[in-house]
Amino acid sequence: MRTAGQARAALARLLAAAGHPGGRALADAQLAVTELIANALHHGGGLTRFDARLGPGGTELVVDVEDGDDRHPVVQPLHDRDPATTGGRGWAIVQALAATCHVVPLPAGGKRIRVTFAL
Repeated sequence: MRTAGQARAALARLLAAAGHPGGRALADAQLAVTELIANALHHGGGLTRFDARLGPGGTELVVDVEDGDDRHPVVQPLHDRDPATTGGRGWAIVQALAATCHVVPLPAGGKRIRVTFAL
């Protein structure tokens, strides 16, 4: 997986193969994954791994995005941002859309961000 577009398509295929209609869950996951991959490419030294799967019982979508940077995403409250700026909102968007967000350091360096979405 190299681009956000490829990741969005992979999510759609995964849910379709599982018989899930997509809808809001798919749209939320696709937007959040776009933000995570953009952050990995622009701030994290590049995307090193992407994985998406259904959780136990098929009731949630689990997505992992890994990059080469040890730094955790910085949360900046949206109300503190100049509305004219074009960046700095990605992590807040991800947190608003996902059911859970976890950042885990990787043994060889970098981090894994795991997000889940209720289906």
